[in-house]
Amino acid sequence: MDNLARPEEFADFGRLFTDAVLADGSVAITAPLATFISDGAARPDLRSPYKYARGALVADIAHFLNISHGRHPGIIDYAAHKIVDDAARKWLVRAIDGFAVERGFLNALTVAAGPERRRHGENKVAALITSQAKNFEMLASSDRKGCPAGAALAFAIDWQRTRPLLAAVALHVGTDVPQCALPDIRECSALAEKLGGNDAYARAMRFGGEQLLAQQRGLWQLIAARHAETLAASLSA
Repeated sequence: MDNLARPEEFADFGRLFTDAVLADGSVAITAPLATFISDGAARPDLRSPYKYARGALVADIAHFLNISHGRHPGIIDYAAHKIVDDAARKWLVRAIDGFAVERGFLNALTVAAGPERRRHGENKVAALITSQAKNFEMLASSDRKGCPAGAALAFAIDWQRTRPLLAAVALHVGTDVPQCALPDIRECSALAEKLGGNDAYARAMRFGGEQLLAQQRGLWQLIAARHAETLAASLSA
């Protein structure tokens, strides 16, 4: 995540932080998956291999996201215990309440999506997802001042950018899509600007954001790889 890692002046830190998160976020991975799911809704005549792969993808997204982020406490909750800055209080309250809605959304998607499609190596995948969930917790609860703030802000920004995929999943399984109540990207940028005035704190925020996005991209890359494997196997059967 070069834009976050480069040493540079800290003027306009909020914009620089947000632009870097947007550039290095997960949307490049999630957008093609959303298109694949949405195409199925528009074309119910697609062949059965595509239908099977779509169902498997929907189940993976629902279950893996629920394991990683559907439990309380989550990234923002852990970060709230470490962020003592007065400037962050209002943002944290809104973010905690907003992600409580998202958590309910994930739980509803998991129920509606049905069971995961079992396949070879499933135990290793489950262990990897569980390990990533612990990594999220470690970042958000780090004792390095600034790291939890960077992780929470990067998570909130990236979540909003990738949420269209969850909306596509909800449409596929017939579940309502609640309005996202997280602080919007502009508000996240404004808070990053307020918190990043100290160089050491800003560097820690960058590190937290970088590591959070690396973990989140890894989660989506795993889902995308499983989807590609399932689709290829279904078409060759």
